[in-house]
Amino acid sequence: MRTPSLDAMPTRKCRLALFPAVIVAALFVFQIGASASPPLQVSGHRDDTFLLMGATRVCGFNIYGHFEGDFHFTVFYDKAGNIVREVDTFPSFKQTVYAPSTGKSYTSARPAVLLTTYTDGAAIGSTAIAAEVGLFDKIDSIALVGGRFVYEAVVVDYDAGVPLIRFVSEISTSGPQANVAVARCAAMQP
Repeated sequence: MRTPSLDAMPTRKCRLALFPAVIVAALFVFQIGASASPPLQVSGHRDDTFLLMGATRVCGFNIYGHFEGDFHFTVFYDKAGNIVREVDTFPSFKQTVYAPSTGKSYTSARPAVLLTTYTDGAAIGSTAIAAEVGLFDKIDSIALVGGRFVYEAVVVDYDAGVPLIRFVSEISTSGPQANVAVARCAAMQP
C-alpha cells in the first residue's frame, strides 16, 4: 500500500485557511439556487360540456363536446419573481363529441401538453408564445388532429395564480390536421 508523502498532504493551517473560502462559495451557490421562487403547481379535475360552435354552424344542428380529466399546471418564475413560462399537462383528458338529435357520438383521448413562454411578463394584456403538443382529436375513422401548434397569445386573466391566455394568431403547425368542425359534423351525421 502506498502512502502519500507528507509534502502532498495539506497541513491543518492550510485547511483552516480554505474553510472561509469554502463557506463563501457555498453561500454563493445556495443564493443562486434560492433566488428564483419555486414553481407554482396547480392540479385538479375538469368536467365540462360545451356547445361546439364550429361543428354546430357547419351541420345546422347542435353538437356538444364533453371534456373530462385531470390537469397539472406548473408556473415558473425568474429571479425577480416574474412569471416566465408555464407547462400544462392533461394526462387523462378525454373528450366525447355528441349530437343529441342524431344519437351519434365518439370519444377520444386528448393527452396534449401546453408550453407557454411569457415574452414580457404575465401581466394582463401582455403577450405570450404558446405551443400545444400532442393528440387533440381522433374523429372516428374520419380525421386525426395532432402534432405541434404554435400561437401568439395574450394574457386575459388569472385563476389560482395561473395566467389564462387567449390565442391571437397561429404562428406555425406541424402534424396531421383537418378542418375539425367539418370532420366533427361528418361524424355526427345520421
